[in-house]
Amino acid sequence: MDITHYMPCKKPRRSTRLEFKEKEELKEKSIQNARLGFFDVLPIELKFFILKYMTVEDLSLLTITSKAFRNLVEGYLALNPVLKKEVIDRLHVQSKYLPVPVCKQSDFVMLFSRLGLLVKRSTCLYSTKDRLKFINEVLIKLLCCNRTESCEDLNKCLAMTCFGKFLHTVIAGWDDCECVRTFESICSHTSLMKNVELVLRAKSGGHARLELEIRCFYRRVFLDHCGSLQDRAFWLTRVLKPWPLVYQARLLFLLYGPLLGDEILWCELSENTPVSAAQSSQHIGGLASALQILHHYKQEWSEDDIISIIDELTSSPEEWLAENMAHLLILCGDVITSKLLISKAINGRMLELSSLTTSFCVVCVKNSLNLNYVITMIRHVLTVIDSVKDRQTFFSSIMDMFKELIIDIHEFEEEQANDDMFYMITALVEFTKKIINLAFKDSLS
Repeated sequence: MDITHYMPCKKPRRSTRLEFKEKEELKEKSIQNARLGFFDVLPIELKFFILKYMTVEDLSLLTITSKAFRNLVEGYLALNPVLKKEVIDRLHVQSKYLPVPVCKQSDFVMLFSRLGLLVKRSTCLYSTKDRLKFINEVLIKLLCCNRTESCEDLNKCLAMTCFGKFLHTVIAGWDDCECVRTFESICSHTSLMKNVELVLRAKSGGHARLELEIRCFYRRVFLDHCGSLQDRAFWLTRVLKPWPLVYQARLLFLLYGPLLGDEILWCELSENTPVSAAQSSQHIGGLASALQILHHYKQEWSEDDIISIIDELTSSPEEWLAENMAHLLILCGDVITSKLLISKAINGRMLELSSLTTSFCVVCVKNSLNLNYVITMIRHVLTVIDSVKDRQTFFSSIMDMFKELIIDIHEFEEEQANDDMFYMITALVEFTKKIINLAFKDSLS
């Protein structure tokens, strides 16, 4: 029996210093085991005050250190968003806001790149569905159509350019299936597909403002910020594939055809030829580059698809001038050109072949290119023309085409006609020299 059981309860005598020491050790251990360490001791207001002085890059790094820091940063951004109204207003071009100077535009684009990195890191453990919600929230804030005043000059509006940079930063490294979901999600949160269908079904140029909006949206959001040709081919395929072949060609021209101010020049390549190499590149270079990209994307495009798109592209809304078509094919490269010419030869379209051949010669002379390119293309065509008579007819039609074109040019008395005459005659002379050298190669060697 313990006699202390019957004694009055007394607090055992103990050193105050030891008690304080134990309390301090216990407190220090609890702080060290807290989710934010010593930072957890601070009140939430002071934590947010400290985060206020951190850059967007620092905040994005904090989100991947721990779940607790991620939640803290998300709470801070909910009360202090990086994307403030005054920033969004500066991106649009309206009467009360001057366009952002060119020297400052890169700063805005980089801000959205850093914001994209922040969202990418803070949502790395979220499902794709939840991550798309963050993307669409930013999109809705930036859309020009969601504002009380529409942008006065879409060519100078930075909103979709910044969103495109933000989007590609967030989805960098995502699987193709996730990117497809992203494309579908963005289309569903806008009236994009409805507007595209309206434009494609209408007469070319019938909705000039809407055509420009579609061009700017597709290029600035999905295409212009692609880091590789493979990425651009993927996104360009997403844009074109939902539509039938005829609409694919029109949409491709809408995206990369010649542009003057706010208007797409639908009939420019059917009525005029570029006056210089720079203008040729400006009017035709984008289309040729897009066709090359699609041609190399073998997963979803065959060579027959590319040839069919070129046929539709160069005949809508009106048939292109032969010189413009020849220039397009030269820029597309030897493989696409030879396939298209062989296709025409197999189908007996000799008149088109001879017209293209003479135009190849003119383009080569205008742009100081070697006419060996034309001879190589002719050799490719001859491989599929079995009959000697058909081959003779082909060569005769080329010379007849030169004759017709020279006579047509001679009927004009304008100054431009004199330049065209010079190029045409020079092309004929150079082509004839090449043919003679090949015909009498043995005698001349």
